[in-house]
Amino acid sequence: MRKLVLFLTFAASVLSVSAQFTKQIEIGADEIVTLWDNSTAQHSNHMKKDEKVVSKRKFYNTSSADLYIFHPKKENETGISIVIYPGGSYRYVGFSTHFVNWCKDNGYTVAMLKYRVPNSGHNQATLEDATGAVEYMRANADRLGIDPTKVGVAGCSAGGHLAAWVSNAMEDSKKPAFAMLFCGSMLRDEYYVTMSANMNLMGKDVTAAEAEQLTLTNLVTKNTPPTLILLCHDDNVVRPFSSTKYYKALKYHGVPASMHIYPSGGHSWWSNRKWEYRKQWLGAVKDWLTIQSQSKQEK
Repeated sequence: MRKLVLFLTFAASVLSVSAQFTKQIEIGADEIVTLWDNSTAQHSNHMKKDEKVVSKRKFYNTSSADLYIFHPKKENETGISIVIYPGGSYRYVGFSTHFVNWCKDNGYTVAMLKYRVPNSGHNQATLEDATGAVEYMRANADRLGIDPTKVGVAGCSAGGHLAAWVSNAMEDSKKPAFAMLFCGSMLRDEYYVTMSANMNLMGKDVTAAEAEQLTLTNLVTKNTPPTLILLCHDDNVVRPFSSTKYYKALKYHGVPASMHIYPSGGHSWWSNRKWEYRKQWLGAVKDWLTIQSQSKQEK
């Protein structure tokens, strides 16, 4: 497919005179769309350092929101699109294309977001990027060949928290069609998340009460979108009860939800092509998306 790079601000790595140097990488995306940077967005993460890329796919010091969009083959298009929020403890944004390529092969359009990290408490900029990505996909549905009512979100680790946050923070009429949370850190209370991770998200002076405000079990309502949760029993980075407590909150409010807990795999299984449960987890995703598509049609 012909590669197309779209820039909505300046067609250069420096997005404005006052902005930091930003980075883009080549990972086979069909389009790269810059939504905004700190000088043009409503909120800023007040990042002063230039962006850098470590180990080829880890973005540090992010100060712009970039969507890396991947299109399936025309004959395979399902109309479903997935906005993916990568993880990185809210300290960096780490890209992986394993799941992206599987999505393309199965007819799903993917938009992987390089978002602005909270930079010690400026998390409204992060949320602005995450919700803006959903809104961009819907606003450009015709051009992208997708159904605006089938735009969902997915995320892993900190990205799982962000996907769940978006699911609950957006207005009911604008919420994603579905959410898929891969070992997401939905809980932020002092008994769960390390102090460094919470400082990245909420600042060095974060209190237990402030952490509770971004513990997403407290934000679930009956209007939270249908949610698929996948995790491993032996995850020692994001403990399983982060997901199980969120699942319990979803069911309490009557939200359609499904959860799969695999015996082993640790924390980074979604990017492991040799994981022993790879076939099962991708099958669970495909089954879930098929159900969501059919439920939309029935309505």
